[in-house]
Amino acid sequence: MKRNNIFKLRFENMFFVLIMIILIIYSLSLLLPIVWTVISSFKGIIDYEVNPFGWPKKFIFSNYLEIPAMMEVNVKATNGNVVRYGMLPMVLNSFILAGLPPLVVLFFTTLVAYVVSKYNFAGKNFIFNLGIIVMIIPIVGNLPSAMMVAKTLGTYNNIFLQIILAPSNIFGMNFLIMYGTFKSIPWEYAESAQIDGAGDWTVMIRIMLPMVIPTFAVLFTLSFLGSWNDYLTPMIWLPSYPNLAYGLYYFQYNASQLGATMPHILAGFILVMIPTSILFLLMQRLIMSKFTVGGLKG
Repeated sequence: MKRNNIFKLRFENMFFVLIMIILIIYSLSLLLPIVWTVISSFKGIIDYEVNPFGWPKKFIFSNYLEIPAMMEVNVKATNGNVVRYGMLPMVLNSFILAGLPPLVVLFFTTLVAYVVSKYNFAGKNFIFNLGIIVMIIPIVGNLPSAMMVAKTLGTYNNIFLQIILAPSNIFGMNFLIMYGTFKSIPWEYAESAQIDGAGDWTVMIRIMLPMVIPTFAVLFTLSFLGSWNDYLTPMIWLPSYPNLAYGLYYFQYNASQLGATMPHILAGFILVMIPTSILFLLMQRLIMSKFTVGGLKG
């Protein structure tokens, strides 16, 4: 019996070491491309071509200083005139498009998920099934018809209406995640508050919503990252409001005409990813935190 326990313990230790080695290799595979991008962005073009994987012979910080002058986009404004967008206006558009629409969508998604998960009413099952159907219906090929509808309704190339109408996308994976989160919260918390005279609004705002803040933060961060790196939406639906991702795409596509080298392009990648990296670092503790709750009345 003792020998079997020793063999089992050794096997568990070997398995743990093997898993750790696999995770370390996987982590390095994610970090090495970022480290290589940062190092290569400080090289000159000759140093990059001769020594693409080595340490820079000389750090050239001018690669970053030259990016704002190169990263410019010519777009047609709503009045038909061609406007040249610099890097600072694109940064502003990126924060607007990556911050406001996801925030509005997640707010209304959270409200709908809370009501559907905690209350019984006519049409509840229909709303829940609709959230699933929206996920599985293929949308490939509907761009021409969607473009016609947007132009008819006046939402095409209108950033204000794009933000106002953002809650039309409340269904999908975010809805199911918030629904499952609220479903896992015992209703006894609400009953305890109702004994003290709390109404439905008080229960929702002061009890239920604070409990889903980590989930909300995770979904918002992921939505922000996706919207920040999205260049197709400004290019197709908001051509007069280019963001940084669109500017970087335009910059990379026309690098030879702009006199930009590969280190310049890599420096542009680093500049674009700085805000999202800062957001993740700021939200990391909130995302990874856990709530300890108790004190139910019985």
